[in-house]
Amino acid sequence: MGVVSAAADLAVAVFSLTIAVAAPMIDAQSVLPPGLHPAPLVELKRWYDAEYGDYLMARPPGFFRGIICLELAFQWPLAVATLYGILTRRRWVATTSLMTGVSTLTSMSAILGELLSSGKATPKLLQVYVPFAAFAVIAILRGLCSCSPRTTTGSSVGPSTRKKRV
Repeated sequence: MGVVSAAADLAVAVFSLTIAVAAPMIDAQSVLPPGLHPAPLVELKRWYDAEYGDYLMARPPGFFRGIICLELAFQWPLAVATLYGILTRRRWVATTSLMTGVSTLTSMSAILGELLSSGKATPKLLQVYVPFAAFAVIAILRGLCSCSPRTTTGSSVGPSTRKKRV
C-alpha cells in the first residue's frame, strides 16, 4: 500500500504544483484587467491558445470566467497548501487534497461538458483538460483513503498514569 500511496502523493503534488503556477500566471489573464501580467506571460497564453485551440481561454464565456475566479480564490490556495502538506508530510493534507480534488472535478465536469458538447474540442485540447479530471479523482481518493496513522483524541496521559475513581 505504501507504493500506491507514494504514487498518489506524487500525482497530487504534480497536479497541485501545476495549479499553483498556472492559475495566477496564465488562467488569471482571462479575468484580470489587461496589463497586469508581463509581456512574456501574455505571449505564452497567446501561444497556448493558438497551439491547442483552446477557445475557452481565448474568449472565455461567462461560466468559464466564474470557474477561473473560483480557481483563483479557492483552488489556488488549496493547491499551495496541499503541495506544502505533501512535501512536509502534514496530517491535514488529506483534507486539503480532498477539497482540492472535489472542487477541481466539479469545475472539470462543466468544462469537459462544454468541450464535448460544443464539437469544438480537438484531441490535443482534450489531452490538456482530461488529465486534470484524472488528477482530481486521484486527489479525492488520496483524501478519502489516507493511509497516515491516526491518533485518538483526548488526553495525552496514558491509561497507566491516570488515577482511578472509586
